[in-house]
Amino acid sequence: MECETLDLGTKCTIIRAEELHTQMESLIQTGHDVELDASKVEQIDTSASQLLLSFHQALTQDGRALKWKSPSDQVVQTAKLLGLDDHLSITNH
Repeated sequence: MECETLDLGTKCTIIRAEELHTQMESLIQTGHDVELDASKVEQIDTSASQLLLSFHQALTQDGRALKWKSPSDQVVQTAKLLGLDDHLSITNH
């Protein structure tokens, strides 16, 4: 299956939530798996983490995969702190 990429940039916070949501909605419509490039993320907050969880669930329900491309330590630590690491399939990073 083809794979689309979503670059989370350096700041993945509520300030970018609407922009990220729009990009995620477009990616859901493609029917492809999605790879999240979280390698440059320096800041991520709870709202963005919840948005990522919702995105992951939507893809999973549609039988598609969400893959992580080199998630930054900040992303991994925040996911673990919020108890979302398993839910976001980020535990192997």
